[in-house]
Amino acid sequence: MNALNTATKPLIFKYQQEDYEKWVNDFSRLIETNTVATNIKYPEHFGEEYAKGKIIEPGLSYRIVDYTLNADIEYQSYTSKHFTLSIYFYEINFNDAAYCKIGETIIESNDTFYSAAIMTNSFTEQNLKLKKGTHIKGVSVQIDAEWLQKNISDFSAEKLEMFRQKDCVTDFITAKNRKILLDILNSKPDTALPHLFIKSRVLRLTEQFLTNLCNRNINGLQEFSNPKDFQALMKVEQLLLSTYTPNFPSIESLAKAAYMSESKLKKLFKAAYGMAIYQYYQKNRMHNAKELLCNGKYSISEIGVMLGYKNLSNFSVAFKKEFGYLPSEFQQVL
Repeated sequence: MNALNTATKPLIFKYQQEDYEKWVNDFSRLIETNTVATNIKYPEHFGEEYAKGKIIEPGLSYRIVDYTLNADIEYQSYTSKHFTLSIYFYEINFNDAAYCKIGETIIESNDTFYSAAIMTNSFTEQNLKLKKGTHIKGVSVQIDAEWLQKNISDFSAEKLEMFRQKDCVTDFITAKNRKILLDILNSKPDTALPHLFIKSRVLRLTEQFLTNLCNRNINGLQEFSNPKDFQALMKVEQLLLSTYTPNFPSIESLAKAAYMSESKLKKLFKAAYGMAIYQYYQKNRMHNAKELLCNGKYSISEIGVMLGYKNLSNFSVAFKKEFGYLPSEFQQVL
């Protein structure tokens, strides 16, 4: 079910949580465009870029989006009798306030950037309002109960009930998650096996999230950090990843940006991202270097400068420490 409002009002898309191939087909009708192999190229009146959805095996489908809105929109998901989990790995940049309500949980951001992994289910109503100019990119995964029972060891009725009762679980997008997301978002349709490439990474992303969820105990995950701490840690991560300079941002400056003590910041950051602040910064810097090498547009020395290295040998040593080979050996390793 969907509805198209007048140009003076936001578009409203009402839907029920089913597989993402159906979602893409229903949404294409709302914005008055066609799908090609369950892919949508957004028309100019709605936005720029695309969305695509696909069932990759029984009980598991995915949706990939990367677009900038040219119109306001409201997504309204109503409840279903058939249980499914939805996991969103999203990054949102917005000029104006965004509003998201999942069940009784309201998710807000005081900054212009929001990044999180969010899990909810088809028994929970969802409402998301986005303004013109908002840029959204990410991957959604939808899983049914049969798939969970088949793929999670020692999956019991008690564990299924635990998933059902959690209206909303919000977690950080880890460095490993982000690397897979970039692989998916940057995948090229002209590669040898594009569908297999995306399928393998969607499965890996799903595995990492669910393994982390089970290991950390879903019942305690939502209280992992309060909303203000969550926002503060996202801000710190954004500062770490936005620019690379010769001097690493001091813990003192990062703590001030997060409005918390240095000791609290270090403790919460490691608990959230699984490593110390500098280690996280350096790992992402080296993976950024690898992406730039793969791109092929820049020389090794240019990449070193772009990532804040004054000395090329220091860059080479750091790269080898992360990947086990020098930047100059990159093409041989491929």
